[in-house]
Amino acid sequence: MVLGMSLVMTTLAGCGVQNADSFAPNNDAAPAQTDDAAPADAAKDDAAEPAEDVEISFYTTETGKDQMFQDIIAEFEKLNPNITVEYIAAGDDQLQQWMALYASNEGPTVSLMDPINIWENQERMRPLTGEAMLDNVEEASLSTMTFNGTVYAVPMSAAGIGLLYNKKVCDAAVGGDFDPSTIKTRSDLKDLFDKIEATGVAGTCITGVNWSLGAHYLCQTYGAAIGDTKARVDYVNSIIAGETKEIDNDVFNGFMDTLDMMAQYNYNKNDPLVGDVNLDAMALAEGKCGTWFMGDWAWTYMADLVDEGAEFGLMPVPHSDDASDVTNQYLPTSFAKGYCVDASQNTEEQQLAGLKFIEYISSDSYSEEVQAKRLGQALPFKNCTATIESPLGNSTASYIAAGKTVDFYGTPSLCPSDIWYECGAYMCAYITGACDREKLAADIDAYWANQEKREY
Repeated sequence: MVLGMSLVMTTLAGCGVQNADSFAPNNDAAPAQTDDAAPADAAKDDAAEPAEDVEISFYTTETGKDQMFQDIIAEFEKLNPNITVEYIAAGDDQLQQWMALYASNEGPTVSLMDPINIWENQERMRPLTGEAMLDNVEEASLSTMTFNGTVYAVPMSAAGIGLLYNKKVCDAAVGGDFDPSTIKTRSDLKDLFDKIEATGVAGTCITGVNWSLGAHYLCQTYGAAIGDTKARVDYVNSIIAGETKEIDNDVFNGFMDTLDMMAQYNYNKNDPLVGDVNLDAMALAEGKCGTWFMGDWAWTYMADLVDEGAEFGLMPVPHSDDASDVTNQYLPTSFAKGYCVDASQNTEEQQLAGLKFIEYISSDSYSEEVQAKRLGQALPFKNCTATIESPLGNSTASYIAAGKTVDFYGTPSLCPSDIWYECGAYMCAYITGACDREKLAADIDAYWANQEKREY
C-alpha cells in the first residue's frame, strides 16, 4: 500500500545545464562570483593552516577516477607545499579495505565513502558543522551527510538513477522526436520497448551485477513511492519487526512487475548475469539497445564510444500504471558519496590539512573543472561554473533545475551498507528465474530481520 509521497523539489545552483565546451584547465581563472557564492579559492583562506609539514592520506571508493584525483592532488600540493597527500584507491572490496586500514591503525585522513558507511562510523569522524567551506555547499545536498543535526561529510556530486536512453534509437522507434516525459506508466514504457524492438534493436539492457540490482534497483522499493522519510523508515522498521512482508507491498510488487517486463526485452536475456558494464555501455552507445538501467555516472564508460553529436538522456523507471503518480516521472537522485575527515587515528594537524584538502576539492575552480569533465555529474558547489560535458549529467541537472527529482535515500541509514551484496545476490537469482517472487521477497525479509531498527 502506498503510504504517501515526498518530493525533493530543489534547484541546484552549482554546476547546472550548460553546453559542452573544450576543457582547458586554468589555475588562474576564477569563476564569476555571486553574492551567496564562496570565492573560487576559498580553500586557501578559510581552512586553518597546519603549523608544519604534514602528511595525510586520501581513500576513495569512486572507482575509475584515479587520474582525476591524482591531478587534483598534484595541483593541491603545488598550492600547499607543506601538505603531502597519499592517494589510496579502493579495489573491489571497498568497505573491507577501508576497515582493514582502521584495523591496522592507518585510518585515512580523508575518505570518500557512501553516507551509510559514514553514518555507521560517525564516532570516528570529525564533525564538520560550522566549517566555513559548508557555506559553498548547496544546503539540500547535505541531508544524507547530516546525522542528528550534525554534518559529517561534504557531498561529491549529484547522481541520477534510472533508464539511460539512446535518443537516435528512440526517435526511430517513435517515428519522430522522442520525449521522455511521455513515459508516465509501465504500459508507456512497454509500448516504447515494443516500438524499439520493431526496429530490430533490444528494448533495454539490464546489467546483471549485485550492486546495480541490489542497491540501485531494489532500493527504489523503499523510496519516494512509499512516502516521506518517516513513512519510508516506518515501513523498513515494520519489516525488521516482522510486522510487514515485502510480498504484500504494492510498491515492491510494482517495481518487480516492471523488472519482469524489462527482462523480456533485455539485451542480455540469454545471459542475464554477464555483468559487464563496459559491454553494456557499448551496446547503448552503438544503438544495439534503446535503453539501459544504470545511472548518469555511466558516461565514464560511454564517453569514448559515442559518435560526435549523438544524444543520450535519462528517465525514471515507472513502478505502476498510474499516470497521476509523479514518482513514476520524477528522477531518483542521490548524493551517493561524501568526503569525511577521520578524528580517531589522525592528529589535529592532519585533520586540519584534511579539511583544507576537502575545501580545495569543493571550491577551487581547477578542481571543479576537472570533476565536471571527468565525473560528468552536477556538482553541489555554489561557486561552480564549470561545464558538464556529459549529456547524462546534463539530463540529471535538468531534472534538478525543474524540481522533478525524488530523494533516492531519504536518510543515510535507511539501507544498510551491505544490502547491495546480500540482497543483490537474491535479485540476480530472480532475474535468471532461479527463484520466484515469493522466494525473493522472503529472502529479503530474512535479510531485514537481522538488521537493527533504522533511525530518521
